[in-house]
Amino acid sequence: MEQLTKVDRAEDPWFAVRTALGMGLAVVLAEPLGITVPMLPAAFALALLSGQRGAFDLRRAMVPLIIPLLAWLVSYLATATLGEPLLFTALFMALCAAGLALMLFRAGPAGVVVIVIPTMLSIAAVTSDQSLIAMRDSMAMTGVMLTVLIIVLNLVLPPATRRIHIPRSDPHQPKKPLLDLALRSAIFAPVLLYCCAAADTNLIIMPIMVAYVLGQSDHAMRRREVIERLSATVIGAAVAMLILLAYRLMPHWQLLVAAMTLVTLYFTAKMFDGARSAVTYQFACSVTAIIVMSSFTNRDTIEIVLQRVVLSTLAALMALCLLALLEAFILAPRRRRALPVAGQPLGQEPGALA
Repeated sequence: MEQLTKVDRAEDPWFAVRTALGMGLAVVLAEPLGITVPMLPAAFALALLSGQRGAFDLRRAMVPLIIPLLAWLVSYLATATLGEPLLFTALFMALCAAGLALMLFRAGPAGVVVIVIPTMLSIAAVTSDQSLIAMRDSMAMTGVMLTVLIIVLNLVLPPATRRIHIPRSDPHQPKKPLLDLALRSAIFAPVLLYCCAAADTNLIIMPIMVAYVLGQSDHAMRRREVIERLSATVIGAAVAMLILLAYRLMPHWQLLVAAMTLVTLYFTAKMFDGARSAVTYQFACSVTAIIVMSSFTNRDTIEIVLQRVVLSTLAALMALCLLALLEAFILAPRRRRALPVAGQPLGQEPGALA
C-alpha cells in the first residue's frame, strides 16, 4: 500500500483547517441527514480529507460516491445469500480476498474500501436486519454528504499548489502470488468468521486491523504498521477519555463538536512536521472520533475504550505473528530449496550427476 506521507506546508497551508472543519461538519450534519451510525461520517471524513495531497482533483473528490454504490451492492448480496450460510461465507471471503489482493499487488487504497465495507456489512447482516439497513443507509448518505463537503471545502480553502499528486506505491511482487495471498486469507478468514459467528458489530475493528497488517508486503513493514497503529490507538483512546470527561462535566453538544474539531486540528497540524509518522496522527485522530461517537449508545465509556485497545492489540499482534510463522514454515523452505548448493553449477540439482 501507499504509505501516508507528511504534508508540505508550502503546498497546502490550509490542510489542517480544512480537515478539522470537515470533521466538525460531518459530525454536525450526521443527525439532520438521518445517519444512524454516527462514527461513520467522522471516520470517513477524516480518512478522505487527511489523505489528500497536492492540488484538488475532481476525480479524487468523486471517490466517496463509491461508498454508497458498494454499500448497496454488498447489502443486496448479503440479503440474497444470508439464508445460505455456506454461500454467504464463501462470497464475503472472496470479496475480502480480492481486497487483500488489491492492497498487495496494486498497492492502492481501493483494496481497503473493498475489505472494510463488505466486512462491516457482513457482520451487521448476521446481527440483525435492522443493523444491516442502518449500516447500509448510513454508508450511502455518508458517501453523498462527503462528496459535496470535500468539493466545497476545497473551493473555500484550496491547496496552494497546482501539482496533481500521483500516488507512489511499491506493489508486492512475490514469485508465487497465489500462495502469498492464500497465506494471508488463511489468517483473515477465521477472524471474519469469528466476528460473524459472534454477531457483534463492536468486533468490527478486529478484521479491519488484521487487514491493515496483512496488506503490508514484508515483515519489516508489517512490524512498523503494528507499532504505529497500536501507539495511535493508545493515544487516541486517552484523548477520547479526556473529551468524554469534559463532556460529562459540561454536557453540551456544541462543546463536544468544538472539542473534536480542535483535536482534529491538532493531530492534522502534526502531519506537517510532527515527530511521529503521518499514519500515527491520522489513526490516533480516527480512534478518538470513533470512541467519542460510539459513546452515544447504551454502552459504558470505559468498556468502549478498553475493548478498542484490547481488540486492536490482539488482532494486530496475531496477524503479525501468524503470518511470520506461516512464511517461515511454508515460504522459507521453498526459498531454501531454490538456492544452489555450494560448488554446484546453477540450474543443476544435487544428485543429477550420480
